Amino acid sequence: MLRLVAHRLGPPGEVLSVEPADLPQPEPSGVVVRMLSSAINPSDRLTISGAYPHRTALPFIPGYEGVGIVEATGREVHGLHAGQRVLPLGSAGGWQTFKGSPGRWCVPVPDDLTDDQAATAYINPLTARLMLRAIAPAPGASIGINAAASAIGRMLVRMVHAAGARPVAIVRSSRARALLEDEPVAEVVFDGTALPLLDAGLDAVGGASGTALAAAVKPGGPFLHYGLLSGEPLPPGLQRQSSAAVQLFWLRAWVHAASREQLCEAMAEVFGDIRSGLVRTTVEARYPLEEFRRALAHDASPHRSGKVLLTLV
Repeated sequence: MLRLVAHRLGPPGEVLSVEPADLPQPEPSGVVVRMLSSAINPSDRLTISGAYPHRTALPFIPGYEGVGIVEATGREVHGLHAGQRVLPLGSAGGWQTFKGSPGRWCVPVPDDLTDDQAATAYINPLTARLMLRAIAPAPGASIGINAAASAIGRMLVRMVHAAGARPVAIVRSSRARALLEDEPVAEVVFDGTALPLLDAGLDAVGGASGTALAAAVKPGGPFLHYGLLSGEPLPPGLQRQSSAAVQLFWLRAWVHAASREQLCEAMAEVFGDIRSGLVRTTVEARYPLEEFRRALAHDASPHRSGKVLLTLV
């Protein structure tokens, strides 16, 4: 088998390399998944670059999101079988041809979903659905969403609108604004300009953008920080100083705390969101594992408007 591995943290194109490895054997409660494809996400880039050194063990195999087929199961695994298409959630390691995973984190994929839909069904769609649960927007509430033209931003716009609330989209450029022309936004505001009073805020950016979004949320209103696209953290004292109810949302923490039943229930909601069109992810390009540098360069392009996948078969 082959794997894409980093032996040190740093720029992904410099520290990653393709290596041969032994085929993993399933733990008693685990499975081995033959990976079909895996997405490139900001969480992969940030981890490889060293944003989370305290929880990144080396050597590190990236890939938090992807789809594969069960190759083998441990003796304690029930409800999963060889040949079944699954999402191996909850851990990195998707950028290799075979991945070992705890059985409880493997969610079966419905037959009516394509491989591309399945490969991109986890990180953005589940994060969006869980955050909507958390803020529970009332009809007519104004919800601020920064990085609104991103893949997850557009999902949140649709979900907020479907809940009867008003998505206030915050964007950085006219190009980003154009990407929202067909989305049900109530208002578009450019980053760095004055924001209206908001009932809640969803922050994918951090830094100055996230700080401004938190300041616009009404006292006691929920402000969820879930991403670091700017590469800059929120001010250390924001949770204490802001009048908004500042919360940090980490998908990994939710998944690790959830029971298998809760995980499958939440993913069933996501699969429903995909079927209804609330979740629509465009796959722009696919690259074989050996061409990972081209894939990373494409993913980093400012002109990219869809997901980049690594194909593993």
